[in-house]
Amino acid sequence: MNLTLNCKPFWSVCLLLMLFATSVKAQNGWNWPEDKATAQEKVVLYTDMKKAGNYEAAVPPHSWLLENAPDLNSSLYINGADIYEELAQKTKDPQKKQEYIDKALEMYDLRIEYFGGEANVMNRKASTAMKLMYRDKDAYDKLDEIFNKAIEVSGDKFSYYNITPMMSIAKTQYERGKFEAEDVIEIYDKLSEIAGNNVKSGGKYADKYADQQEKIDAIFTSTVTVSCDYIAEKMVPKLELNPDDLDLAKKIIALSIASSCTSEDFFITAAEATFNKEPNAGLAKTIAARKLQGEDMEAAKEWYNKALEISEEDEQKAEIHLDLASISQKEGAKSTARSHAMQAASLSGDVAEKAYNMIANMYFSSGAQCKGGEDPVKDRAIYIAAYNMYRRAGNQSGMASAREQFPSTEEVFTFNHEKGGEISTGCWIGETVTIQTRD
Repeated sequence: MNLTLNCKPFWSVCLLLMLFATSVKAQNGWNWPEDKATAQEKVVLYTDMKKAGNYEAAVPPHSWLLENAPDLNSSLYINGADIYEELAQKTKDPQKKQEYIDKALEMYDLRIEYFGGEANVMNRKASTAMKLMYRDKDAYDKLDEIFNKAIEVSGDKFSYYNITPMMSIAKTQYERGKFEAEDVIEIYDKLSEIAGNNVKSGGKYADKYADQQEKIDAIFTSTVTVSCDYIAEKMVPKLELNPDDLDLAKKIIALSIASSCTSEDFFITAAEATFNKEPNAGLAKTIAARKLQGEDMEAAKEWYNKALEISEEDEQKAEIHLDLASISQKEGAKSTARSHAMQAASLSGDVAEKAYNMIANMYFSSGAQCKGGEDPVKDRAIYIAAYNMYRRAGNQSGMASAREQFPSTEEVFTFNHEKGGEISTGCWIGETVTIQTRD
């Protein structure tokens, strides 16, 4: 480049300009204005001042470029944001501070206008805004606006480092009376969905999103504490008018859990509305448990079976089978209860102990029901079956109790049986066991 500067008194600046002129020849993405020489000089001046930490001196040449070469290069706005952020943090003058904050945020808007990348840049703008404005409670309306725009354009690409700050903004707005409880829930749900999707995807920042989820869980549970009456009076009527409003149903569920209102009828109403739109095994299981609490056995079985149909995890299926076994046991349908318990045991080793104990207890308690009164060895065979089940459960105490009920050696001899021989328990148990004695 041809410069008309007299370099003798300004040799250091001239040297920088010549070096810069050489380097930019190889650079792409630089849109020089008609007065290229002056623009290059301004770039050198403002970047040199920035590196030296003289941010005020960087403003005039940087401002010239904003006015005369706004599409020069994205670095103009990246560096500009840094300059005004530093000035905002250093000044003690409130008016100046606000001016610098406004200019720093403007850099992000101009960067989007000239160079695009809206999602990425909006995330950075939100982070900078929080850093510069979080101490000023009056600025939270503006922060809320910025973060909402960032999450709107980013979707699941909303940056992990903005998740907790956005939840903190919601908390502050709620405390200021600017948000209702459902507003906080809506933001929490949105952030949880984004965090969950990123964790499931197993991407580069999956662990960081998981960490953010824990943090917003803590903020949420410490923020929203409303009465069950509030939910019933403010939110449930809206769901009754529009039962297909999935978002509202989810909010009622979340708020009910946070406020210990899960025993209320509206919780089940919201859960059923949510399930109808988004079938989920865990939700069906929750509804079933509530029906069971209300002694509605048929409805409980119906919901447990719905959960079983759509569950994809063996551990969860095992738990559901065990729940169905408990219901059948209460209804006196012992064979059905045993069938569910055996299926539970086959699906999960963690559940097997509980399942085998359940079956053993049913066997043990069936003495009076199964007693024929003609052959004590046959009558006591059910205790041998119970013993075998207790053994599968690893229940030493149960085994000892069952052994005490085995037939005696005398009874085996008197009724023409042999120790070590086989005998059918008969009754609903219907097992063949090896004869053992208690003595």
